[in-house]
Amino acid sequence: MITQYLPEFNLFHLLVVCVAFALGGVVKGISAFGLPTIAVPIIVFFINLPSAVAIMTLPMVITNSVQMIMSGQIKASIARHWLLLLGLFIGLPIGVFMLSTVDTKYLLIAVGSFLILISGLEYFGISFSFLGTHEKLSGPTVGLAAGIIGGITTLFGTLPVFFFIALGLEKEKFVAAVSVMLFGGSIFLLLSLQSMNFLNPTDITYSLIGLGPLFAGMWLGTKIRHLIDQKTFKKIVLGLVTFIGIAMIYRAYS
Repeated sequence: MITQYLPEFNLFHLLVVCVAFALGGVVKGISAFGLPTIAVPIIVFFINLPSAVAIMTLPMVITNSVQMIMSGQIKASIARHWLLLLGLFIGLPIGVFMLSTVDTKYLLIAVGSFLILISGLEYFGISFSFLGTHEKLSGPTVGLAAGIIGGITTLFGTLPVFFFIALGLEKEKFVAAVSVMLFGGSIFLLLSLQSMNFLNPTDITYSLIGLGPLFAGMWLGTKIRHLIDQKTFKKIVLGLVTFIGIAMIYRAYS
C-alpha cells in the first residue's frame, strides 16, 4: 500500500537501511561518532550515493540531538569548545563553495593519510596533548580546517574528534563535545540538502523507519561504553579514526 504513495519505495532497500543503521548505531553508542562511516558504505552498495547521503542526514541530526541532550553537558561543552565550533561553521560554507573547484581525490588521500599517521602516533604513546596548552589557537584552527574539509567531503567530524582525544577528555565529556559538534554540522548539511531539493519522500521514509533499529543499536553501544574503561575507550576511538582514514583513501580511488 505504501507504494501507492511512494512508487520508488523498495522493501529490500528499507531492510538494507535498517541493518546499516543498527550497526552504525552500535558504533555511535560506543564512540559518539562513526554512524555515517559505518552505515553509508553498506547503503551505497545497494543504493546510489546521493540517496545514501540524503537518507543519513536526518538520522544524524536526530541521534546527535538525543546524544547531546543525554550527555547533560551541553552548556559546558559549548563554553569550552565554542572557538572550535565557530571555526567549523565558518569553514563549512567555504568548503561548500570550494566543492566545484577542488579535486577531492587528493584531499581525501591527504586527510586519510594524516588521520592514519596521527592515530598511530597517539596509539603508540606519542601524545598531541600540547594542543591543549594552546587551545584558544588550536581549537578554531582545527575547526576551520574541519569545516573546509567537511564542506567538500561531508566528513567534518574527524579532525575535531582527534582534537578532543588530544585534549584527553574523559569519555563522557568526549561524548558530549562530539555530539554538540556533530549536531551543529548535521543541521547545516540538512539545510543545505533541503535548499537544493535533495531530499525526497522515499529517502525520508527510509530514514524515519530506520530510526528504530538505529536507536536500538545506540542503546546497545551505550551499554558497552559504560562497561569499558577509559584506556579501552581511547583505543576504540583511535581504531575508528584509523578506519575512517583508510576509508577516505579507498573512497578517493573508488
